[in-house]
Amino acid sequence: MKVRTILTPVTGADEDLAGIEAAFTLSAHLGGAHVEGLHAHRDARDALAYIGEGMTGAMIEELITTAEEESAQSTKRAQRDFSAACEKAGFVQHDGSGDSPGARTAHLTIETGPEEELFALRGRVADMIVVTRVAKDGDPGKRATLEGALLESGRPLFIVPPEGLHGPLATAAIAWNGSAEVARAVSQALPLLAEAEKVFILIIEEGLRPGPSPDDLVAYLARHGIAATIHDTASNHLPTGEALLSDAETVGADFLVMGAYTHSRLRRMIMGSATEHVLSTAALPILMIP
Repeated sequence: MKVRTILTPVTGADEDLAGIEAAFTLSAHLGGAHVEGLHAHRDARDALAYIGEGMTGAMIEELITTAEEESAQSTKRAQRDFSAACEKAGFVQHDGSGDSPGARTAHLTIETGPEEELFALRGRVADMIVVTRVAKDGDPGKRATLEGALLESGRPLFIVPPEGLHGPLATAAIAWNGSAEVARAVSQALPLLAEAEKVFILIIEEGLRPGPSPDDLVAYLARHGIAATIHDTASNHLPTGEALLSDAETVGADFLVMGAYTHSRLRRMIMGSATEHVLSTAALPILMIP
């Protein structure tokens, strides 16, 4: 599969700049995928939800006016940030229609509505989604957007740390446990894995599921022209998420490929999950799909 469209949220907030820049960097790395930024313009009528008893008509009107002004300023900042990222990366602002692959085009889509809903829906017509990592106790709105895209778009997320990309994506690590979720992640990651100079398969014994062995994965990747090495892991009784990130650091991985939420919902509630740990603490980019 060729990556032809990359989607990224553009809110106008500084916290999103790492993800926007990463989207352009990833596009160039993959041969020039079209970059689509999505800005969710807030409807001023949403401010009515905060109206309490005893508010006068003048107070309500002022509340709506303030919400309209803040939304307009947010949209202006989003347009500024996206234009600056386009110029820095050497991309032309164009919707990409009619252009040949690799034309280095990008455009900003502005829609009105809740960002988490719009982003998840728009993501279904992208090949990959790039977002900035948000911890579970981070900004609720941004966390909702990340989770909505992860669980509702059906597309792989390339999740970058708040500090952005540190360098080339030359070394890949795959968190293999034999599950269907990881199998989907590997399939979606093939364009990135094909560009990597080294690919390591990490095995966390505590997380293994019934399924193909690591050797089976090596053979599968070889058929795609990708040479992979099995890395014998020793979690030292660390929780799975911590063990994954530790082993990824050991092999010098520039990004990690993993499935999301392979445990049942009940077990996640009781014990937490590797997904939550990685989403909250990873210092390297993660390609993830449930």
